Amino acid sequence: MEFSLYIRPVGTYPAMLELSRYAEELGLFGVFMNDHIEGLSGDRKEPYLEAFTALAGIGVETRKIRVGHITLFNSMRNPALLAKMITTLDVMTDGRYETILGAGWNEPEYLGYDLMGGGAGMPEAGERVTRLKETAQILRGMFDNEVFSFEGKYWKLKEAVNVPAPMQKPMRLSIGARQPRMISIAAKYADGMNGSGNMNAIKGYLKILEPELEKNGRKMREFYLHGFTTITPTKTKAETEALLKKIAKDKPVKEVADDLFVGTPDVLVEKLRACSDLGLKMMIVIPRSSKLGEIKETCAVLRDEVFHRL
Repeated sequence: MEFSLYIRPVGTYPAMLELSRYAEELGLFGVFMNDHIEGLSGDRKEPYLEAFTALAGIGVETRKIRVGHITLFNSMRNPALLAKMITTLDVMTDGRYETILGAGWNEPEYLGYDLMGGGAGMPEAGERVTRLKETAQILRGMFDNEVFSFEGKYWKLKEAVNVPAPMQKPMRLSIGARQPRMISIAAKYADGMNGSGNMNAIKGYLKILEPELEKNGRKMREFYLHGFTTITPTKTKAETEALLKKIAKDKPVKEVADDLFVGTPDVLVEKLRACSDLGLKMMIVIPRSSKLGEIKETCAVLRDEVFHRL
């Protein structure tokens, strides 16, 4: 099982680059940032760099670690242009871009940036998912062919050219999904899937994913399944219990403990090994802190006391 790091919490480009270089030094698999253009809470004025531009900088300033978005905001870009952008970044990084596509969900960005044009606002969920399905097919077609045409409900491409091709052959495509229709699309059109959440969420989406893969003649061991969650190491059982009580609030502590990735290295190794046994091949770790020094310290502990044992 591989481990990656979500770098957006540190905020500034210099801090994200420093954290990415540190993750590379630790030997982590990849660094990821979300694909949003404004803050996601409060007055939305949290400093937010555009994710493709920022990640391009990080990609060319690192050498081995993979880079990606968790997840690409599908409505943000024309899908043919997105295929070209991904290909360009993959070439610039010598084949280190990890593609994870998402449907888009944040209404203030749809409204503020008029993403659909003409003041249309955010489409209903069904339309957003259908648009994602078309984008997945366009990405696959343009990754694999120099010239590609497509006719769908929302997009019609006439001999779109994508030269040079991505460095990676084949270029892996994952879809971020937890709901049934999205999981079905991932099982049919993608090479992998990212499912966010803790143990309960993982077990929940696997109940849908496994039969969908079987329906499409595919096997779990060949599918690139990966997660996105917070992993919090503690030093002692007493520290674990205190932190879980704080997180649980009115919920039963044992229920929260069974679900979350919180605990001593031995506890975390056991839980992550269970995830690996379920078919997860990579986990993107969300830092609990937004402070660069604290994140680096936690990453070192996780690498030395947890990840190396898996």
